[in-house]
Amino acid sequence: MQLDFLYNLQFTIKRAFARILVMNKSKYILFGLVCGAFIVPSFANNELIKIQNQIKQTEQQNAQIEKQLQTTTKDMEQTKKKLVRTASQVSDLEEQRAQISKKIAELDKQRDKISAQLSASHDGVSDAMSSILFIAQNPNFDSQTMHEYVLTSVILSSAAEQFDNQIMDASKKIEELDKIRNERAIEKEKLDRSAKRYSDEKNSLDKLLKTRSAQNEKLKNQQIAIQEKLKKLSERAKSISELSAGVGSSEMSADAKFSKRKLNTPVRGKLVVRYGEKTALGLKSDGWRIHTRGDALVMAPADGVVKFADNFRGFGKIIIMSHKNGYNTVMTNMGSIDALVGQEVLAGEPIGRMNSNKPEMYMEVRRGNKSIDPMWLFNEPKSNSLF
Repeated sequence: MQLDFLYNLQFTIKRAFARILVMNKSKYILFGLVCGAFIVPSFANNELIKIQNQIKQTEQQNAQIEKQLQTTTKDMEQTKKKLVRTASQVSDLEEQRAQISKKIAELDKQRDKISAQLSASHDGVSDAMSSILFIAQNPNFDSQTMHEYVLTSVILSSAAEQFDNQIMDASKKIEELDKIRNERAIEKEKLDRSAKRYSDEKNSLDKLLKTRSAQNEKLKNQQIAIQEKLKKLSERAKSISELSAGVGSSEMSADAKFSKRKLNTPVRGKLVVRYGEKTALGLKSDGWRIHTRGDALVMAPADGVVKFADNFRGFGKIIIMSHKNGYNTVMTNMGSIDALVGQEVLAGEPIGRMNSNKPEMYMEVRRGNKSIDPMWLFNEPKSNSLF
């Protein structure tokens, strides 16, 4: 009996202890749930705030990058406009200075010619004077015949007349020479005055070209791959028409207009071969040949994109530009190129200079696979400093 009682008591104690454990566990779980209700939302809120801050920071960075891009684009547009203005001024000054230099050279020729004539007149005057002095010092009035006397008088009169004419001619030449010297001094003064302005404008142009080069850094990084493709294309192309077709053009549209008005040619000079005329080789010309000054500034003929800027067989360094409505322009015999493939340029923006040893540009306009007479799109080039 006592043993049964002890077993029952042990069983009762175990059950009670189990109940206590269960109750405590429930309390711990309930406590954990209650605490978690406060802890989990707090942790989630911190993470949300952190993410929101990161998003805000990213948005600020994007806004700053966008602002920088807008500023860079704006700066590039301003640089282009400044380049157009400065290039026009430099080209005008180069033309003016070339005209003045040409006039000075012509005046120098006239001066040398008159100086040579005066020297010859001096010899003539000396001869006339010698004749007069000889006759004066050796009079022959005791001649037996009147014929000798008359002959002596005629010789004396002729020598005096020749002397007077040569003196008058020499006086006129001296006056003309003085006039030429004064005119030359005026032209030389003009040339000297323009030197400072030209130097300033050219320095401004060089600085702007460097600025544009720095702004096109992204294009420079793309040049290696592009130039490799263009090099292969130029090796395969047998003519300018093939090369122009290969580099591509803008999309052709029903609107065949090139511009609202005729534009200026990319370089100043004299038109020596027109579209359709025969070249020195007897071939029909598909463009214009323009004789220019050596090292003349070359400017973009119209708004467009540079599609090719490198050497091409027989034409030296050339530039091909793509313009709206499927037009391409080709410019050859460049001495230096200041443009990159893919670069967008404005009409009048400097893109290079002519070859000093071969100052003749061949300019061709193409639309699709056809050449276009430049006279329909461009004003005839003019230059008072040539020929």
